[in-house]
Amino acid sequence: MVPEYTTEIFTYMRKMEIRMKPLANYMDTQSELEWKMRGILIDWLVQVHLRFRLLPETLFLCVNYIDRFLSLKVISLEKLQLVGVVALLIAAKFEEIQVPSINDFVYMVDNAYTIEEVMKAERFMLSLLNFDLGFPGPMSFLRRISKADDYDIQTRTLAKYLIEVTIMDEQFLPFVTSHTAAAGHFLARQMLNKGEWTDAHVFYSGYTESMLAEVTQLLLQNLANPKSHSTIYEKYADRKFMKASVFVQQWMTANHPELVHKAASSAKSSPSQKGE
Repeated sequence: MVPEYTTEIFTYMRKMEIRMKPLANYMDTQSELEWKMRGILIDWLVQVHLRFRLLPETLFLCVNYIDRFLSLKVISLEKLQLVGVVALLIAAKFEEIQVPSINDFVYMVDNAYTIEEVMKAERFMLSLLNFDLGFPGPMSFLRRISKADDYDIQTRTLAKYLIEVTIMDEQFLPFVTSHTAAAGHFLARQMLNKGEWTDAHVFYSGYTESMLAEVTQLLLQNLANPKSHSTIYEKYADRKFMKASVFVQQWMTANHPELVHKAASSAKSSPSQKGE
């Protein structure tokens, strides 16, 4: 990124993230889908994304394409996985240097769709999205905020985990990605006892501490129940990511036992409620 134009670039990105934000209530118009189905789809896509060793930006692009597409088009349940596959394919083409082939994607769905079906769906999605693919994901905003911490790797890695958790829960849809990126960074610093949210953090993120309170609280609620994002949790439990998810779970148990207990109680009561 050209330093001389950093301010102008991020001002433009802030406008773009608003323009490319999906409808927060789009599931109201979907007759065959529910929010939990979106969660199942994204959980599977995280696995595929990891299997293909794609960039973090590709995953966030993919989720944005899915949500924007479903904001515009009512689909049947049997087409939901196809939407996910096509969104990841387009995102990979936009972001990656080496892109998995369509054959690779067809293999990942056990040949549930043909190459022709995937290509046709790809053309349709691109047309419906008006070829508007340059969504500014949270990683760009996180890099800018990280400047306030001299790009501390521990804070940044932890923040990446926290930000990725947000893609699983539809309650984060009303918030733009610069907001969730800032909240993830803020909470990561809190967990690591890195001190106050300084004027530098406010400058580079665009958010004061009070502006981050709602998103941070929502994040804490999600973190209290790792089962709500099990694949992401397992991914970040790896040494490659400094076992960030394991650290967070230990921190949650020590600092927010009431949230962890509430999440555990809710999980136990769910089976009995379904049986009633």
